[in-house]
Amino acid sequence: MKHRFFQGYLYPSYTNSVVTKFNSPEAVVAWEKFRELWQYTNPGSTNFSFMQEQLLSEDVWVAFDHTARLAEAFNQRPDDFIAFPAPSGPTGRGFMPVIAGIAIPRTAPDMDGSKELIAYMMKPETQLATLRATSFFPVVDVDLPDDMPPAVQISGAAIAKMSGSADANPGLLPSGLGDEGGKFNQVYVDTFERIVLAGHDIEAVLEDQAGTLRRIMEETGAPCWAPDLPSEGACPVD
Repeated sequence: MKHRFFQGYLYPSYTNSVVTKFNSPEAVVAWEKFRELWQYTNPGSTNFSFMQEQLLSEDVWVAFDHTARLAEAFNQRPDDFIAFPAPSGPTGRGFMPVIAGIAIPRTAPDMDGSKELIAYMMKPETQLATLRATSFFPVVDVDLPDDMPPAVQISGAAIAKMSGSADANPGLLPSGLGDEGGKFNQVYVDTFERIVLAGHDIEAVLEDQAGTLRRIMEETGAPCWAPDLPSEGACPVD
């Protein structure tokens, strides 16, 4: 999840951008702060997966992860853990919501059956059952019952506070990249490893990685997504 942290939290909170201001003075400040904070992390954290495991083992006391990957810690020891919104930065409270869509291919062999399946999936009771099982929150307006698992109650309150905050600054998932999505994500992971783990000069790394990012955007022609401003054609890397 490292790349999602940089794309959805760090960059929106410091640059109000993910792509256009990748190599900007604001981005330099962001990486300076992240490198400063890294001294307080568990040295083995780059090898961790689901952070609920490290919370339960107490290898870490503060963790960042997807709500579904923290659920067991909250469910097993609800009195020992709290959830809190992502912190704010100079350009707002960056976070990454996931917008899910459902579609039916034109060539679907059973169009009516497909529509019935979608209608079933969108029912409030189905959405609540999904929430109980996976900690993926409903995409339709529902009232959460009082008997929801601790993970839902604890993380739900933090999510509501974060998304409803006055300085909320959501950064959407990358889009329009096709097969280049992995290379796009790798730009952010490589930047982290070179700056934070290897201690390389921040401005030099950003200048170098910006070239790679620019080539990906130009080759795919992917337009900008929030929080970057809309673009005609490929999202520019200034």
